[in-house]
Amino acid sequence: MKFTDLNLSDSLLAGLRDVQFTDTTPVQEKAIPIVTSGRDLIATAQTGTGKTGAFVIPIMDQILKNNEKRDGVKALILSPTRELAKQIDEEIFAIGYHTGLTSATVIGGSDFAQQVNAIKAGVDIIVATPGRLMDQNKVINIDFSNVEYFILDEADRMLDMGFLPDIRKIISWLPKERQTLLFSATMPNEIKNLAGSIMNNPDSVEIERSKPSKQVEQRAYTLLSDQKIPLVKKIFKNIKWDSCIIFTSTKKGTDELHRLLRDEGIKAESIHGDRSQDERNRALNAFKNGQVPVIVATDVLARGIDIKEVSIIMNYDVPNNTDDYIHRIGRTGRYDKSGIAITFVTRRDSKKFRDIERIKGNTIKHIELPKNFGDSSDFSWDDDFKGGKKDQSKGKKSQTKEKSQDSRDKSQKSDDSKKQRPGSRSGNDEKKGSDKQDQAKSQTGSDKETDKKQSKDSSAKDQSDKRQKSESKSSPKQKPKQEKKKEQPKKADKEKQEQAAKPEKVEDLKNVTLPPVVEKAVDRNKRARKPSKGIWGIIKSYIPKIK
Repeated sequence: MKFTDLNLSDSLLAGLRDVQFTDTTPVQEKAIPIVTSGRDLIATAQTGTGKTGAFVIPIMDQILKNNEKRDGVKALILSPTRELAKQIDEEIFAIGYHTGLTSATVIGGSDFAQQVNAIKAGVDIIVATPGRLMDQNKVINIDFSNVEYFILDEADRMLDMGFLPDIRKIISWLPKERQTLLFSATMPNEIKNLAGSIMNNPDSVEIERSKPSKQVEQRAYTLLSDQKIPLVKKIFKNIKWDSCIIFTSTKKGTDELHRLLRDEGIKAESIHGDRSQDERNRALNAFKNGQVPVIVATDVLARGIDIKEVSIIMNYDVPNNTDDYIHRIGRTGRYDKSGIAITFVTRRDSKKFRDIERIKGNTIKHIELPKNFGDSSDFSWDDDFKGGKKDQSKGKKSQTKEKSQDSRDKSQKSDDSKKQRPGSRSGNDEKKGSDKQDQAKSQTGSDKETDKKQSKDSSAKDQSDKRQKSESKSSPKQKPKQEKKKEQPKKADKEKQEQAAKPEKVEDLKNVTLPPVVEKAVDRNKRARKPSKGIWGIIKSYIPKIK
């Protein structure tokens, strides 16, 4: 269906033409007629189906047609995140450019005083996050008495973020006579109870509830934690891509991954809840404008943010639940365009990922990385990863072949050994067995003859050994006596020679006439002092000895 078929205001159709909106999406086709008729609506639709236009376009049309004098705020739109609220406000401005309608955002991280001035000046539509709206109302007491339309966007997300008490408080400020629209990707029991308490006989629209887009190629890599960065680099190098959103589970993880990517030379920005609004706006605008091809974010970017033509979605950390997974990968494959969604699954995340695999109609290609995968490893996108499951299966097949071959060889060896045994017979081998027995008999006969010869030789040897032993027993008694007799005269001669060679005693030297040189040496030795230790020894060496 075309927007021109919905009987919209001319100024609104002009704005739709400016943004090149010509045909409605399924949720817009079903929701816009219900809203323009004035009935309450519960719409269940996944991200990327055009549900923002499904409530913005008919609300603007109703304000233009039903309010000649627009006094005060006519519509209040609540959003779970700042980015989504800002995006809704931008869409109101673009589509309503020719209508004269005004809007303001009341979100955290922006100038508080500037928001107060915008509200006091008078706007038709307020787009707000629950927390900041409550803070503003405490200060300026916003007049909601003229509100005719209340829109709750991403209701399930608000429930997850704990905004349900704030929402009930805000609803208590609004007139009871109003039109209420509730949009959500899923419909938990708490949201159903909320809808029952604040809505009046709502109509329902359901478009592809919680189901991944068929236009998204889904992959899951089973790996180790330290293999994630090498794999990111390999993917970026091996496929064609323009932009990539990498989702992490924590704010700290977002900052760490952003730093690692910059260290690897990859241009990237990051966004999470602790960043100031200016930093978040700057990062998001840089990514949307193509100045930076990669943005690292928490689930703050998972819902409602309209970023066109995102090539790759990477779940660096596995989402906590199936809804978050669907919203994350819903950032790609939008508006009939294809995309890629990649999830890194570690051993710790396997349980959470098991629930994602059970999503009805979900098809995920599994690839397992080897433990030695790193920067130097080969990588291919089109084929299964080298060293992955396929190669492992091939290796297993080759191993089984080798094992079967070894078993065959062993069986052949055992058969050969059985054939060599003399007593083994089988079937037609009786003749061979008899021949072998004859050979065995002849061999045993020859062996007996050799044994007889060996026994004779051994007996002869034994006799000779006995003779030698008997001789040796009788001879030792005689030999030592002869040797002793021979050795005694030798020792006596040696003693006589030593005594003759010994010099006389020192006392006898006085009676001996010595040569003059020897006398001088003896006299010098008598007069010399024995050395002493230490300083006293040095002193004594200089004192002459007194005779």
